[in-house]
Amino acid sequence: MAMHFSEEDQEKLKNNKSEIYKKREDKPTKDEIANLSLKGKIRHFLDYYMKAAIAVVVALCLVVGFIVHTITDTAVCSLYIAVKHDIITEEQVPFVEEAIGQYLGFDPDKEYVTINISSTDQQLQTYFYSGTADILITDEEHFKDWGQAEYFYATETNKEVAFYEEYEDKYRYRTQYVTGEDVLNNTTKDTLDTEASDKTEYNCGLYLTDSDKYRQMGGAHEKPVIGIATTTKHFQEAKKFVKFMMDNSKEMTLEEFSGEIE
Repeated sequence: MAMHFSEEDQEKLKNNKSEIYKKREDKPTKDEIANLSLKGKIRHFLDYYMKAAIAVVVALCLVVGFIVHTITDTAVCSLYIAVKHDIITEEQVPFVEEAIGQYLGFDPDKEYVTINISSTDQQLQTYFYSGTADILITDEEHFKDWGQAEYFYATETNKEVAFYEEYEDKYRYRTQYVTGEDVLNNTTKDTLDTEASDKTEYNCGLYLTDSDKYRQMGGAHEKPVIGIATTTKHFQEAKKFVKFMMDNSKEMTLEEFSGEIE
């Protein structure tokens, strides 16, 4: 049976200080927690904080997993080839990149080849300084500008490219080095006409004149030259690529036609 209280009784209940009429707090006070036994404290943690702790741990795992996934699943460029003043088409580039990557043994999910056919001289200089560009392929005249400025490995100063000496002399590109002092001493208006004071010639590139793969790429220079940048971060890959380009016994079959490289 329901109990009914008069207004007077209800007012008395409100003003009553007895513990039984006080509003209970769901959450224990600090003093109550401090006086709990070890088992009680563990139970208190499980009751009030376990869900929040689990949520934080799960969130951290998701964040860490995302970071690891991003780092491990993002492919990186392991060979950057700059091609200047040529007529290789944009449509052809992806097929050549893939074929070269296959030859170098790249896992396409982790590594890839980049062929840049549209960089300006200023951009290319930046790529060399930063170590982005590994290889330059261009015509003899334009290669000379970069070669004279010592942008490429040379057999006379870098044992790493001693393999250049394995090729016939007609394939070994040579140039003199033009120093900053030579430029300062130039009395002509055009610094491009600066002559080297040191007449030593350095073998800093190779002619791709008879390279079947250069023509297959779509290259049209009469005397194309290839060189490895001194700032390369992928020397072994660059070296292997140069040898590949010089070796007509190793064919390059583009994905466009058969999807494999021999």
